[in-house]
Amino acid sequence: MRAYLNTMNNPWRVFDELLTDFPIEFFNTAWRARTGRFPRVNVWEGEKGLVLEAEVPGVDPDKLDMSVDSNVLTLKGERTQSDGSPAEFQRSFNLPFELDSANITAAAKNGVLTVSIPRKAAAEKRKIAIEKL
Repeated sequence: MRAYLNTMNNPWRVFDELLTDFPIEFFNTAWRARTGRFPRVNVWEGEKGLVLEAEVPGVDPDKLDMSVDSNVLTLKGERTQSDGSPAEFQRSFNLPFELDSANITAAAKNGVLTVSIPRKAAAEKRKIAIEKL
């Protein structure tokens, strides 16, 4: 039967090829975002670094966890679904620059988590003295 599906006379051949080549994770991620399982996130670049805003309505700030490993920022949390069952979520972001992890700040207000991620200061150019031996 599979031989028929791959023939040129099959009108559904194009769809079969599309679904075979298309990354199914895209559908899975889009579905999870639409169902509210994962928080929506906006990220933009400011003068001093990145600003990340995540919609986390109904999530207790004590149940949010943020961590930084190398240039990867991870946001974990737990929210209560409409049926009362808990649902955990996790989102990770690869940051495009060296960050100053000691000065990252985060604040939650009215269901929006705002995270400021400053850039690491660039090394200043300096002249190195050469000793005469």
